[in-house]
Amino acid sequence: MAIPSTNIELANDIYGEANGGYTSGQVSLNDISFYSYFAGPNGTSSISYNAYGKGENSGLNRIYGTNAVSNPDDMDDFKGITYFYDNSSFQVTVNVTNNKTNPPPAPPAPPVDNAVNVTVELFDSSLSIQYITGGGMAMAPGSYGPSPISQTNDPIIFRGYWKVTVGGTGPLFAGGTCNIVINGNTKVTGGSIPSGPGGATFDSATYGTEDVVSYGGYIGLYFDVTVN
Repeated sequence: MAIPSTNIELANDIYGEANGGYTSGQVSLNDISFYSYFAGPNGTSSISYNAYGKGENSGLNRIYGTNAVSNPDDMDDFKGITYFYDNSSFQVTVNVTNNKTNPPPAPPAPPVDNAVNVTVELFDSSLSIQYITGGGMAMAPGSYGPSPISQTNDPIIFRGYWKVTVGGTGPLFAGGTCNIVINGNTKVTGGSIPSGPGGATFDSATYGTEDVVSYGGYIGLYFDVTVN
């Protein structure tokens, strides 16, 4: 459900969209516009409600579809906004392709198991508060997904501040490399994955953020990870 495009109400529409309805109390348009989701009960709890993040930290954590503002806000900017992923029109998706194989045992060398685990995490802009995590295992050779990792109570932050961890499922993983593409844009090429189960983590602080767009059938973030 989205905020309507006409006759917008602060309590029932703007506050209600972000908080699952309106309860008695007072909140100003400037406050719910300024503070981010991560200031609320699922973050630092400096406020008691979910907000839109249009002003705090220059709008770096604002909800998708809104504009960063530094002055008193305009209710028109909230028209048609959807606050949470619904996995119908809005979704965070992970797809994994494992091109590695398991060569036949050659004693006395130990056997090889090149199955991999991939975990995708989304954070606030400081990469300190996680709000989405998920992923899966891909056999060698094999694949996982495309599958959703967003839940219907996850906010649609306009920009993806991400971490992707790729590693073997156990100590017999031989090591390899990975490519990470988000919404069709290459972030990591030939990233090194160590042998064994430890894995390697790649993040947006090093390889760049990606904004929420329409891609792969949804509005959101589509993570395509290939292991070689």
